[in-house]
Amino acid sequence: MISDKKIICEYLIVILLYAILTAILTYPMVLHVSDTIGGGDEAFTCWSLTWTTKKVLEDPLNLFHANIFYPANDYSLALSEHMLGWTIFSIPVYGITHDPVFTHNFVRLLTFVLCGFGMYLLVYHYTQNRYAAFIAGIFFAFFGYRMAIQLHLLAMQWVPFMLLFLDKFFHSLKFRDIGAASLFFVLSALSSWYVGIFTAIVGGLFILGYIILDSSVRSSIATKKPFFTILVSLFLVIIILTPISLPYFEASKHYDAERDIDVPTNSSWSFDIPFLINQFGIFLIIFAIAGLLLPLSEYRFKLPNLDYVKKQKIPIIFMGIAIVSYILTLGPVLKLNSILTEVMMPYYYIYSIFPYIAIIRALPRFSFIISLAVSVLAGLGAAALLNRIKRDDIKKIVAIGFVFLAILGSWHVPVNMPVSLATGDQVPVEYRWLAEKPDDTKIIEIPTRWVEDNSEYVYYSVYHWKEMVNGYSGRDVEFASKIMRDTGSYFPSDNTVSLLQYIGIKYVIIHADRIRILENVPDEQAEIFISGYLSNLNQKIEENYNSSIKMAASFDNTVVYEILKTPEVLPDDVILLFQSGWFGSNTFPEFYLKEKGKIMAFTGSTGEYLLYFLAEPVYSEKDLSLTVNGENMGTITALSGDFTEGRGNFILNKGMNEIKFTSMCTKLCDIPELNTISDKCMSFKFVNLTVFQP
Repeated sequence: MISDKKIICEYLIVILLYAILTAILTYPMVLHVSDTIGGGDEAFTCWSLTWTTKKVLEDPLNLFHANIFYPANDYSLALSEHMLGWTIFSIPVYGITHDPVFTHNFVRLLTFVLCGFGMYLLVYHYTQNRYAAFIAGIFFAFFGYRMAIQLHLLAMQWVPFMLLFLDKFFHSLKFRDIGAASLFFVLSALSSWYVGIFTAIVGGLFILGYIILDSSVRSSIATKKPFFTILVSLFLVIIILTPISLPYFEASKHYDAERDIDVPTNSSWSFDIPFLINQFGIFLIIFAIAGLLLPLSEYRFKLPNLDYVKKQKIPIIFMGIAIVSYILTLGPVLKLNSILTEVMMPYYYIYSIFPYIAIIRALPRFSFIISLAVSVLAGLGAAALLNRIKRDDIKKIVAIGFVFLAILGSWHVPVNMPVSLATGDQVPVEYRWLAEKPDDTKIIEIPTRWVEDNSEYVYYSVYHWKEMVNGYSGRDVEFASKIMRDTGSYFPSDNTVSLLQYIGIKYVIIHADRIRILENVPDEQAEIFISGYLSNLNQKIEENYNSSIKMAASFDNTVVYEILKTPEVLPDDVILLFQSGWFGSNTFPEFYLKEKGKIMAFTGSTGEYLLYFLAEPVYSEKDLSLTVNGENMGTITALSGDFTEGRGNFILNKGMNEIKFTSMCTKLCDIPELNTISDKCMSFKFVNLTVFQP
């Protein structure tokens, strides 16, 4: 029997080998751990990981009240991944380095090592072949799609560990094994809701496969004690994950954070076998086919034996996982050559029952599950082939050759490195200046047009942590977006200054060079443009707002203006800030009410106001009800096919007022003439919605 010391030594060697391979196969990432962070999603995940790490240590009860999308930031972290599961690594690393970029990139590289090691343990459990297990780990850890994906999607490392202990539980029926499997499931879900769904799918299919294919497991887990053990572990998982899930349900109500079926339809793969081979690599597929068809230890079978294959539950289970996952990548409707057919796929029916599966908006990400299942099969295949070689010296040579084939099949060097934002001492000086201001300081940065423009601002906030109107997410926070866009377009104006005063914004940070880039002004004219822009801005402030706005600081091409609380600036108009229940309200001249739509109306004085709008019901006659500050203002009935005029007089208070429209929405898929599976739910199309003093 191998001693614990030898086992630990073996594991350390395996981990070291995967670390070396990580440095090689992700080159040149390892050379830029502390000095490179890309924009967009990568910058955002760096912020998310750092925010979560900081709040877990300092203020865990307010974890989801993030510093982005102020003042609509009660659940703003729940618009994205919280990354709690990563804090077991990020807390010690960040505690030592105080470097958000190093922490993010170190943890990212660590996923490759842990994915390889987890797969090694799982496949060794099945094959008792170290070379085969190591090969499977290479294929899984360095799957090509992982090389250019954001951190929360790399969190597949705990899935092999979960499967390992699930398999052990089926044979031991001990709580320690189902408890360990549950722990790794929780770690997956806490690292990423994406991966939590992946893990649930893999675990569910794995359990189902065992129940179907292994009668002894089927009968043993149905007995009283094992069944109770399973229930206890499920209860513990629910107890742990429920408090983390609730803010996401709240976010879905506050921000319309749910996703409809249109997004997965657009992102799904076409049915294309050559594309599939190219995606996963010929070496991985050949080893996987061998793992499915060749028995592990029967030397007498030189060719595949289908009768024996049927007896091998593990290859069949993982092949089933791969097939189911591939079907999910094909989306709700089958595509051929990127053209939608009329063939409805299983995803559509799963979504009908469990719409939260649309959290995974990019269906090609199900390929992570495929890579896991196929990597297990590849490990089984490598073991089956090596078991057919009787001479140890030749077996070792072939095994080393297989390892090099796995490395060759996983070779993507050099990996693409993004153009980096500033890190460390190179971070723009305005953010270091901002870090010295009081913690309750609120800011807005411009230019900004859409939420997608804000990843840099969000990333740089890790160096000052001030609450900001700016934010970044795959979903639009309409309330904050309206403030961002209006400030970016019209500042300074009575409307923008009055609203910024009301919500407590202290500083407006204007990046003149970024405005120049958005205006497509060439580099050679940059100095003239920036000088003229800032001169005009300062002149306008001096002429109209010299007692309400003052320059707080200037840094090269960035100027910071302080918004003074007094004297109060009153808005020219009623400012309508759409909150929830709308589609396209901040984007299109015609926009849609879903079922219940909320608008905040910001006014400069208390008095009588007039609401006017044109609204057309979607598809059929509908009622439309209106409440203002909780008071029912009545209902109109609108006929389909034309716009109905709506108007009403009511009293609004100075400041923010709540206006609610309510109707019954119709899903687009319920309109036969549209011939669509879209489940967007609309009740009315609006134009010319205004509130003003008569």
